[in-house]
Amino acid sequence: MPSLSQLSLTARLTLFFTSLSCVVLLSLGWLIGASIDEHFKEQDHHALSGKLELAQHIIERVNSEQDVRNLADQLGDALVGHHDLAITILDNQNKVILASDVVEFPAQYLQQARTQSRSTLFSWEAKGDHYRGLVSVFNTKDQRYAPITVAIATDIAHHQEFMASFRKTLWLFVFVAALLTGVLAWFAASRGLRPLRIMRERAAKVTASKLNQRLSIEAVPPELADLAHSLNQMLARLEEAFQRLSDFSSDLAHELRTPISNLMTQTQVSLSQARDAQSYREILESNAEEYSRLARMIADMLFLAKAENGLSLVNVEQVDVVRELKDLFEFYEALADERKIHFDLQIDQSNDAGVLIQGDRLMLRRALSNILSNALRYTPEGANIGIHLQQQSACLEIKICNPGTTIPAHHLSRIFERFYRADHARQHADGEGSGLGLAIVKAIIDGHRGQITASSDNQLTCFTIHLPQSN
Repeated sequence: MPSLSQLSLTARLTLFFTSLSCVVLLSLGWLIGASIDEHFKEQDHHALSGKLELAQHIIERVNSEQDVRNLADQLGDALVGHHDLAITILDNQNKVILASDVVEFPAQYLQQARTQSRSTLFSWEAKGDHYRGLVSVFNTKDQRYAPITVAIATDIAHHQEFMASFRKTLWLFVFVAALLTGVLAWFAASRGLRPLRIMRERAAKVTASKLNQRLSIEAVPPELADLAHSLNQMLARLEEAFQRLSDFSSDLAHELRTPISNLMTQTQVSLSQARDAQSYREILESNAEEYSRLARMIADMLFLAKAENGLSLVNVEQVDVVRELKDLFEFYEALADERKIHFDLQIDQSNDAGVLIQGDRLMLRRALSNILSNALRYTPEGANIGIHLQQQSACLEIKICNPGTTIPAHHLSRIFERFYRADHARQHADGEGSGLGLAIVKAIIDGHRGQITASSDNQLTCFTIHLPQSN
């Protein structure tokens, strides 16, 4: 038999509503049964109390021995026609004045009556029959004959027959109602869960070539609207990620094809005829350059692959950003002087302690180097590259701007993607750069819990970095 966790949602709901209806019906039946039983008790108490009042009226007029002997006849005549009643009368010596042949009263109740000021309804069983009775003690007109005990009871077999029939009918009704509720609950659950089946069918149609499928939020109940919205967002993320992966695969194949084709062509040409040692050296040097380019590209791809799973900062230390920038200025000084480009560094800080942040110095140096290299590549000859540092609340802003061709706005959102170039015409003629530089920059900044944005307007392109000053 399957466990509850293995049952379908329809079966669970059906079982739940069926069980709930059974509990409600049984509780209602118990309440009605208890109310009917209590009603029978009150009815019997009222009837027996009436008979006791009649006996009290007769007993209170007893004034002689003869009146005591006449009590049996008087009370016997008063109960003529009440075949379900039984009576026992005891005098002040506990001698029987009148006793019905139907039933014998329990002695304990007869004894308790003399010590209690108020009679209490009680029940007992005798010879397979059930009775309910009252016992009271009355005074006579002549106190010499007092007190006289009167016990009166009624057979409650007809009440029990009714309750037995009622319980049988109740169980039958609960059984039928449970079956009917189960059928209705299954139907309601099946209809109610139909939107989920529709969502499953739509989700089953989603494949690698059909990631544009979306669930209709208007066609599902409000309770499932959030689920449908979340699934649509997931599909959108998957479509975007798959598209990026597809573009990355295409770009990767394109980037690798060119150097490999160059190597194959150059090698085949060199092998087509005998050459001198100098020619072979030149060919090997050219091949070495292509191999170096491939090695850098593979290393960058491995770095980005690791960054996707969370970039690990190996050496976290205090980094003086100004010092790192000045070291990079010296590194690029020859190239900058050749093109008459000047680095303009501006620092806004409230103290003289330097611009310090917590991070991995080599990674931050690589990120700043990639941006400066990119700026040098596209800055016109004789122009200036502006670097502005500003300390803000709990973070440092680094802004690097270079003049040059404006990048269209629709390219800026993708400028940090792998192998993406806003304009292939912006690629340097010497073939430098693989399109991974800015992707690596973003991975490093993200690893430092920072943020980098790009803007380009009026022939001025700026990269703005925000880094927290504590990690």
